[in-house]
This record gives sequence, C-alpha cells and structure tokens, in this order.
Amino acid sequence: MTFFECVKMAFQSMKMNKMRSFLTMLGIIIGISSVITISSIGSTIKKTVSSSLYGMGMNDIYIRVMSNNDLSGEEPISENDKISDEMVQGLLDKYPGDYDLRDEEYLYTLECIDNENEANALDTYGVYPGYLKSYMKQIIKGRNLTYRDVKEMKNVAVVSEAFEKQYCPDESIIGKTISLNGLYNFKVTVVGVYNDKTNLKSLENGELISTELLIPYSLALKLKGLSNLKSRYVYIQFNPQNDPNEMYQQAVGYFENLYKNNPNVTIWSYNMFDDMKYITITIDIIAIAFALIAAISLIVGGVGVMNIMLVSVVERTSEIGIRKALGAKTKSIKRQFVTEAIIICSTGGFLGIIFGLTGSYLLGYIAKIALNTFAPDVAMAITISISSSIPAIIISVICSVLIGIIFGSSPAKRAAKMNPIDALRFE
Repeated sequence: MTFFECVKMAFQSMKMNKMRSFLTMLGIIIGISSVITISSIGSTIKKTVSSSLYGMGMNDIYIRVMSNNDLSGEEPISENDKISDEMVQGLLDKYPGDYDLRDEEYLYTLECIDNENEANALDTYGVYPGYLKSYMKQIIKGRNLTYRDVKEMKNVAVVSEAFEKQYCPDESIIGKTISLNGLYNFKVTVVGVYNDKTNLKSLENGELISTELLIPYSLALKLKGLSNLKSRYVYIQFNPQNDPNEMYQQAVGYFENLYKNNPNVTIWSYNMFDDMKYITITIDIIAIAFALIAAISLIVGGVGVMNIMLVSVVERTSEIGIRKALGAKTKSIKRQFVTEAIIICSTGGFLGIIFGLTGSYLLGYIAKIALNTFAPDVAMAITISISSSIPAIIISVICSVLIGIIFGSSPAKRAAKMNPIDALRFE
C-alpha cells in the first residue's frame, strides 16, 4: 500500500466518522490555537512596546564632548571644542534618512492675538524637523519644518489642529501670518498643521487649551540672543527600522573621527536602546512560559488521538485480518494507522492555526477599540501593531505531525502485530 492510498483511506475513515473525528481533533485544535494566540499576543505586545518606547526616546543617541582633564563633564570647554551645527549637518548629509535631531529650545508661553482672531496660550518651542516624529505626531496639512528652515532661520511655524480650529475655525491656517506676543514678540507664517486629538477634544468640550507652536531651532536661539549653534552635547535619533547597534557605532564613529586630532576633549556617548533589550527579553520569556502552559493541552489532545485510534483498531479488526490473509505486510498495516493519526492531528493543527490567528487579530482589534473609547490619550501615544508569530506557526505544524506519529504509533503497532486467524475470528 502506497502513502497516497493510506492518505485516501484516512480521509475516508474520517468522513465515515465525522463527529468522532472532530471531537478527536478538538484537543489538538484548542492546544494549537492557544499556543498561536498567546505567541501572537506576546509578539504584538513586544512590537507595540518597542514602537512606544522608541517614541519616548529609546532610539536616542546622546553624544557629549568633555574635557580630557575632567571626564565628569563639569569643567567648561572652549567654543571651538563644542559640537557645531555644521558637524551635525554633516552627519545628516552623510547618512540621509538614518538620523534626525531632537534638540529643542523652549521660548516660554506666548499669546497669539492678531486682528479679530485670537487664541489661548501657546507653548513655543524651537525644534528640528525630527521633533514631531520623535513624539509620534504627523503633519496633516501643509509641510513639516525642514533643515533649510533651520539653517536660514526662517520665520515659519507648525501648529496643532486644535490651534487651527481655535484661531481660524472657518478656513485653512496654512500660509497665514500670525503675531506672537509675550516675552518675545515676532511674527511667523504657518506652513503646517500636525494632529492633536487630545487638545482638539478639550476644545470641543469648551475647555481652555494650551498647545504647542513649533518654529525652527535656530530662530528660537536668535530670539533668545543665542546666535551660536554650538553645544557640548547633542541628541540624535536614528531610524528605528535600522539596526540600533549599527546606527550607534556609525554616529559615535563619525564624531570620534572629527575629534581624533583634538587633544583637549574626548567623546562620551550613551544610548537607551540597550535598556530596551531587557524589556523585550522579559516579554519573550513570559510569552514562552504561557505558550508552554497552553501546549500542555496538546498532550491531552494526543492522548485523545491515541484512545480513538485504539478504538478504531478494535472496530477494524476483521478488516485487518482480511488484509493480512491477503498478504498485506506488517509495515503496510502500521503505515496505514500512523498515517491516519497524522492526518487527524495535521487537520486539527491547521484548524488550530486558523482559529489562533483569527483570535489574536480579533483581540488586537478589540484592544484598539477599547483604547480609543476609554483612553484616547493613551491611544494617541500607543500604536498597537498586531503581529503573528511565524516561528510559533512553524512549530505548531511540526508538533501536529509529531503528535500524530507519537500517539498513533502504539495503536498502529497493535494493529500490525495482530494474528490474522484471531483477527478473522473476532466479532
């Protein structure tokens, strides 16, 4: 008997006993779906936590210039030894798309009053183009600030959608010039609007709000009388899609190369993504532990398969006797029952994978709705990235086949060892 004939007979047997076959597979389905669901939840939590932590600065690289005479960083250094804007710009030009700057300069709270239009207080910050991305905000109208804006100290600004609705409710604010008054008095042209659901909701409820207005970093320094863009430290953000260690070594190596011939100072650096490794490892360990607990049900399912296969052997004793009397070999009988056990377990495993993936995506969808409904502020800061665990799926397929082989072998051996005469006499 060939393998394909064994498979055909296995499906015929399952078709003849549909309910019994389904109940036999149920333990496998529950076990596999539990493992897939828990593994996918673990993978989703890991990915979600990682993306959220990156938004909190986990992809920051802190680089500081310190005097060789005082590595504590307390001793002042000369202006020529500080990190200049040209140095940083050189890094951005050398590795386009890999890095952004997170430096910001606070201009205190200003008021915007212009003719008939007015708005509440504005927390004004001088920033680089990477500021919005670092706080997981996006431009929804117009454009973001650019490095050209920073370099040329342009009087441009990016405002929140809450500010636009408050200041300019009936038309777009893009291209309008607004006046800012307070400790600093100046005018800026609005070039972009970023999403701001929290303040927008407060505004709709009639509450007073204070939103952020973003201007070029160099313009903020100019207004504060700090025309020099040099600093002894810099915060650099790398693209989270790239390898963190490679990004870190690349950035640090760039600055160390710039200062290699400077005997006065040394480069000190720090990154936060090393701390994130321990968090992700902890999540992996917890997910694996729960997956192993769920996998216990696979053993129960395997025992169920073995039990049903033993019943099947007893029911088909006469059939086994006839086949042996007609010259069927022992290995053919054994192959038939092992194949049937494998088919049952594999079918159960396949259904378990489908139910597991469906369950994990359904739970992720419910979590998104729950966050948006009950905690919209948290939902803005957290992006739930539903992710299935490919290794868990592969392992589940392998486990299904192994369960069929392991728990189907004993009934198969019993069937193969039957005496044909005794089998034919069985009633």
